Amino acid sequence: MIRLSSRLSAVFDQVAEARKDLGPGRVIDVGSDHGLLAVSCLENGIATEAVCTEIHQGPAGHSKEALKEAGFEDRSCVYVTDGLNGISLKPGDIVVIAGMGGLNIIDIVTRCIASETPELLKQVRFIIQPQKSVNLVRKFFAQKGFDFDDESVCTDRDFFYNIMRMSYSGISYELGAYKECYGVLLPDKEAAGDALVKAYFAHLDEVFEIRSRSDLVVREALNERNGHENK
Repeated sequence: MIRLSSRLSAVFDQVAEARKDLGPGRVIDVGSDHGLLAVSCLENGIATEAVCTEIHQGPAGHSKEALKEAGFEDRSCVYVTDGLNGISLKPGDIVVIAGMGGLNIIDIVTRCIASETPELLKQVRFIIQPQKSVNLVRKFFAQKGFDFDDESVCTDRDFFYNIMRMSYSGISYELGAYKECYGVLLPDKEAAGDALVKAYFAHLDEVFEIRSRSDLVVREALNERNGHENK
Protein backbone atom coordinates (compact mmCIF):
# COMPACT_ATOMS: atom_id res chain seq x y z
CA MET A 1 0.00 0.00 0.00
CA ILE A 2 1.16 3.51 -0.83
CA ARG A 3 2.12 5.68 2.15
CA LEU A 4 1.07 9.28 1.62
CA SER A 5 2.51 12.41 3.21
CA SER A 6 0.32 14.36 5.62
CA ARG A 7 -0.50 16.82 2.83
CA LEU A 8 -1.49 14.16 0.33
CA SER A 9 -3.41 12.26 3.01
CA ALA A 10 -5.51 15.37 3.61
CA VAL A 11 -6.12 15.69 -0.13
CA PHE A 12 -7.02 11.98 -0.29
CA ASP A 13 -9.58 12.44 2.49
CA GLN A 14 -11.31 15.18 0.50
CA VAL A 15 -11.35 12.95 -2.61
CA ALA A 16 -12.95 10.18 -0.56
CA GLU A 17 -15.65 12.55 0.70
CA ALA A 18 -16.34 13.84 -2.80
CA ARG A 19 -16.74 10.28 -4.06
CA LYS A 20 -19.62 9.67 -1.63
CA ASP A 21 -21.69 12.27 -3.51
CA LEU A 22 -20.75 11.29 -7.02
CA GLY A 23 -20.77 7.52 -7.19
CA PRO A 24 -18.15 5.63 -9.24
CA GLY A 25 -15.78 7.60 -11.46
CA ARG A 26 -12.28 8.68 -12.32
CA VAL A 27 -9.79 10.74 -10.41
CA ILE A 28 -7.79 13.21 -12.50
CA ASP A 29 -4.62 14.33 -10.78
CA VAL A 30 -3.12 17.45 -12.35
CA GLY A 31 0.56 17.66 -11.51
CA SER A 32 0.47 14.11 -10.22
CA ASP A 33 3.31 14.08 -7.67
CA HIS A 34 4.82 10.75 -8.83
CA GLY A 35 1.38 9.16 -9.11
CA LEU A 36 1.10 8.50 -5.37
CA LEU A 37 -2.39 9.93 -4.94
CA ALA A 38 -3.68 8.16 -8.05
CA VAL A 39 -2.34 4.81 -6.86
CA SER A 40 -3.84 5.30 -3.42
CA CYS A 41 -7.25 6.19 -4.87
CA LEU A 42 -7.24 3.03 -6.98
CA GLU A 43 -6.00 0.85 -4.10
CA ASN A 44 -8.78 2.09 -1.85
CA GLY A 45 -11.57 1.84 -4.41
CA ILE A 46 -12.42 5.54 -4.59
CA ALA A 47 -11.59 5.72 -8.29
CA THR A 48 -12.48 3.37 -11.12
CA GLU A 49 -9.70 4.85 -13.24
CA ALA A 50 -6.90 7.35 -12.76
CA VAL A 51 -5.70 10.05 -15.13
CA CYS A 52 -2.43 11.82 -14.32
CA THR A 53 -1.13 14.88 -16.11
CA GLU A 54 2.34 16.42 -15.99
CA ILE A 55 3.77 19.27 -18.00
CA HIS A 56 7.18 17.54 -18.30
CA GLN A 57 8.11 14.08 -19.52
CA GLY A 58 10.29 13.16 -16.52
CA PRO A 59 7.62 13.47 -13.80
CA ALA A 60 5.08 11.85 -16.11
CA GLY A 61 7.40 8.85 -16.40
CA HIS A 62 7.57 8.54 -12.61
CA SER A 63 3.77 8.52 -12.35
CA LYS A 64 3.44 5.95 -15.12
CA GLU A 65 5.99 3.68 -13.45
CA ALA A 66 4.29 3.94 -10.05
CA LEU A 67 0.92 2.98 -11.53
CA LYS A 68 2.47 0.09 -13.44
CA GLU A 69 4.28 -1.26 -10.37
CA ALA A 70 1.05 -1.11 -8.38
CA GLY A 71 -0.73 -3.17 -11.05
CA PHE A 72 -2.97 -0.40 -12.36
CA GLU A 73 -1.51 0.08 -15.82
CA ASP A 74 -4.78 -1.02 -17.43
CA ARG A 75 -6.85 1.41 -15.34
CA SER A 76 -4.74 4.51 -15.72
CA CYS A 77 -3.41 6.99 -18.25
CA VAL A 78 -0.59 9.50 -17.92
CA TYR A 79 -0.44 12.52 -20.22
CA VAL A 80 2.28 15.07 -20.80
CA THR A 81 0.19 18.21 -21.10
CA ASP A 82 -0.41 21.60 -19.53
CA GLY A 83 -3.04 21.20 -16.84
CA LEU A 84 -6.20 19.68 -18.29
CA ASN A 85 -5.42 20.47 -21.92
CA GLY A 86 -6.66 17.62 -24.09
CA ILE A 87 -8.49 15.92 -21.21
CA SER A 88 -12.26 15.71 -21.68
CA LEU A 89 -14.11 15.56 -18.39
CA LYS A 90 -16.79 12.95 -17.69
CA PRO A 91 -19.64 12.82 -15.15
CA GLY A 92 -18.32 11.50 -11.86
CA ASP A 93 -14.80 12.85 -12.32
CA ILE A 94 -12.90 14.25 -9.37
CA VAL A 95 -10.27 16.74 -10.48
CA VAL A 96 -7.38 17.24 -8.08
CA ILE A 97 -5.06 20.22 -8.50
CA ALA A 98 -2.67 20.17 -5.57
CA GLY A 99 0.82 21.33 -4.79
CA MET A 100 1.09 24.21 -7.25
CA GLY A 101 0.76 27.97 -7.11
CA GLY A 102 -2.62 29.60 -6.94
CA LEU A 103 -2.19 31.55 -10.17
CA ASN A 104 -1.40 28.33 -12.04
CA ILE A 105 -4.52 26.74 -10.59
CA ILE A 106 -6.62 29.70 -11.68
CA ASP A 107 -5.22 29.47 -15.20
CA ILE A 108 -5.91 25.73 -15.45
CA VAL A 109 -9.49 26.00 -14.19
CA THR A 110 -10.21 29.04 -16.36
CA ARG A 111 -9.35 27.01 -19.45
CA CYS A 112 -11.34 24.05 -18.15
CA ILE A 113 -14.47 26.15 -17.65
CA ALA A 114 -14.14 27.52 -21.18
CA SER A 115 -13.91 24.05 -22.71
CA GLU A 116 -16.69 22.22 -20.80
CA THR A 117 -20.45 22.75 -20.54
CA PRO A 118 -22.03 23.97 -17.30
CA GLU A 119 -24.13 20.81 -17.19
CA LEU A 120 -21.02 18.62 -17.17
CA LEU A 121 -19.15 20.78 -14.68
CA LYS A 122 -22.02 20.32 -12.22
CA GLN A 123 -21.33 16.56 -12.28
CA VAL A 124 -17.64 16.97 -11.41
CA ARG A 125 -15.91 17.81 -8.12
CA PHE A 126 -12.73 19.83 -7.70
CA ILE A 127 -10.19 19.31 -4.91
CA ILE A 128 -7.81 22.28 -4.74
CA GLN A 129 -4.67 22.69 -2.62
CA PRO A 130 -2.72 25.83 -3.53
CA GLN A 131 0.82 26.45 -2.32
CA LYS A 132 0.35 30.23 -2.36
CA SER A 133 -2.11 33.00 -3.34
CA VAL A 134 -4.83 31.13 -1.46
CA ASN A 135 -6.99 34.25 -1.09
CA LEU A 136 -6.95 34.80 -4.85
CA VAL A 137 -7.96 31.18 -5.42
CA ARG A 138 -10.95 31.49 -3.10
CA LYS A 139 -12.04 34.73 -4.74
CA PHE A 140 -11.72 33.22 -8.22
CA PHE A 141 -13.77 30.11 -7.48
CA ALA A 142 -16.54 32.13 -5.86
CA GLN A 143 -16.73 34.52 -8.80
CA LYS A 144 -16.79 31.61 -11.25
CA GLY A 145 -19.73 29.97 -9.51
CA PHE A 146 -18.19 27.23 -7.38
CA ASP A 147 -19.61 26.32 -3.99
CA PHE A 148 -17.26 25.42 -1.15
CA ASP A 149 -18.41 22.00 0.07
CA ASP A 150 -15.62 21.74 2.62
CA GLU A 151 -12.31 23.25 3.64
CA SER A 152 -9.64 21.56 5.73
CA VAL A 153 -6.17 22.32 7.04
CA CYS A 154 -3.15 20.10 7.55
CA THR A 155 0.49 20.52 8.50
CA ASP A 156 3.37 18.87 6.70
CA ARG A 157 7.02 19.56 7.50
CA ASP A 158 6.07 22.59 9.59
CA PHE A 159 4.00 24.19 6.81
CA PHE A 160 0.24 24.73 6.82
CA TYR A 161 -1.80 23.66 3.80
CA ASN A 162 -5.41 24.52 3.00
CA ILE A 163 -7.49 22.01 1.01
CA MET A 164 -10.79 22.98 -0.60
CA ARG A 165 -13.50 20.69 -1.96
CA MET A 166 -15.77 22.40 -4.46
CA SER A 167 -18.72 21.81 -6.75
CA TYR A 168 -19.95 23.96 -9.61
CA SER A 169 -23.29 25.76 -9.55
CA GLY A 170 -22.57 28.49 -12.08
CA ILE A 171 -23.88 31.17 -9.70
CA SER A 172 -21.27 33.83 -9.08
CA TYR A 173 -20.95 35.51 -5.69
CA GLU A 174 -18.51 37.63 -3.71
CA LEU A 175 -16.79 36.44 -0.55
CA GLY A 176 -15.47 39.66 0.93
CA ALA A 177 -11.98 40.20 2.29
CA TYR A 178 -12.33 38.15 5.48
CA LYS A 179 -13.47 34.93 3.81
CA GLU A 180 -11.02 35.38 0.95
CA CYS A 181 -8.12 35.54 3.39
CA TYR A 182 -9.21 33.26 6.23
CA GLY A 183 -11.52 30.83 4.49
CA VAL A 184 -15.15 30.30 3.66
CA LEU A 185 -15.85 27.44 6.06
CA LEU A 186 -12.77 27.50 8.26
CA PRO A 187 -14.00 30.35 10.53
CA ASP A 188 -16.90 28.14 11.64
CA LYS A 189 -14.46 25.33 12.39
CA GLU A 190 -12.31 27.70 14.43
CA ALA A 191 -15.39 28.83 16.36
CA ALA A 192 -16.26 25.18 17.00
CA GLY A 193 -12.86 24.66 18.62
CA ASP A 194 -10.88 22.93 15.86
CA ALA A 195 -7.34 23.07 17.28
CA LEU A 196 -5.58 22.81 13.93
CA VAL A 197 -7.64 25.60 12.38
CA LYS A 198 -6.98 27.73 15.46
CA ALA A 199 -3.24 27.21 14.99
CA TYR A 200 -3.54 28.01 11.28
CA PHE A 201 -5.41 31.23 12.00
CA ALA A 202 -2.86 32.25 14.63
CA HIS A 203 -0.20 31.79 11.95
CA LEU A 204 -2.23 33.83 9.46
CA ASP A 205 -2.71 36.59 12.03
CA GLU A 206 1.06 36.99 12.30
CA VAL A 207 1.63 36.90 8.54
CA PHE A 208 -1.25 39.26 7.78
CA GLU A 209 -0.15 41.75 10.43
CA ILE A 210 2.93 42.41 8.31
CA ARG A 211 1.20 42.18 4.93
CA SER A 212 -1.58 44.54 6.00
CA ARG A 213 0.86 47.46 5.80
CA SER A 214 0.87 47.23 2.00
CA ASP A 215 -2.13 45.03 1.11
CA LEU A 216 -5.52 46.71 1.47
CA VAL A 217 -7.50 43.46 1.16
CA VAL A 218 -5.47 41.81 3.91
CA ARG A 219 -5.83 44.93 6.06
CA GLU A 220 -9.62 44.83 5.65
CA ALA A 221 -9.69 41.12 6.49
CA LEU A 222 -7.57 41.61 9.59
CA ASN A 223 -9.69 44.54 10.75
CA GLU A 224 -12.85 42.48 10.28
CA ARG A 225 -11.33 39.57 12.19
CA ASN A 226 -10.27 41.81 15.06
CA GLY A 227 -13.75 43.27 15.08
CA HIS A 228 -15.24 39.79 15.38
CA GLU A 229 -12.88 38.89 18.21
CA ASN A 230 -13.73 42.05 20.13
CA LYS A 231 -17.44 41.37 20.11
